[in-house]
Amino acid sequence: MHTPDATEKLTPERLLESVTRTLRHEVGDLLQTIYSTVAILHERIPREAQLERRFLADLRGRAETCRDELDAIHDLVLPMNLRPGSIDLAELVEGMVTSFASRQKSIKIRAEQSGPLPITADAQRLTQVGRLLLAGACQSARNEVVVGARPARTGGDAELTVTDDGHGVTPEQLKWLTTPFATTQQALCGLGLALARRVAEMHGGRVAAENLEGGGFRVTLTLPVKPRT
Repeated sequence: MHTPDATEKLTPERLLESVTRTLRHEVGDLLQTIYSTVAILHERIPREAQLERRFLADLRGRAETCRDELDAIHDLVLPMNLRPGSIDLAELVEGMVTSFASRQKSIKIRAEQSGPLPITADAQRLTQVGRLLLAGACQSARNEVVVGARPARTGGDAELTVTDDGHGVTPEQLKWLTTPFATTQQALCGLGLALARRVAEMHGGRVAAENLEGGGFRVTLTLPVKPRT
């Protein structure tokens, strides 16, 4: 990482990069302390103390969401690379749902896919996007969030969808899809949209987001099964 000396004038871009890296490092250290503390307390608290255990699980879940937000800010501000490989999108979705369901007791989270869906993509980046979109969906949902993996209806692509049954999002939140950091309102949802668009486009795909008739909100990542040349 480039470290400017005292006489070098920082451009706004370099200042933003420096602040982003510093914030991620310092807050990341704090979050790691929270993870370690939660793990220690979880071992020491009696198994019958269910209220205390739920509190610890909630604390860890909040810390993980904060980490995901920091990572998204970092990747939206700084250059990002892809490491594509052969993955099963349906299996990736199932794993995300299983992980999130363990920390979301008040919202039902389920996967919806019809079988294996092999594609060439960066599994880590898609999981990163999925976690952010899931966190935002759980924040908005009334009862249920559905994560889907299916072949696209046209074009031979694949679709990754995250749908909640909440009240939908505002026009200001939707602005994040085209203009990241346009507003600070409900930034969790916005960060998910902005990162989803960037990751999808780097794969040669696209993103659509829409409020559903009768309530709810859906984000759809359309991805090529194989990278387009």
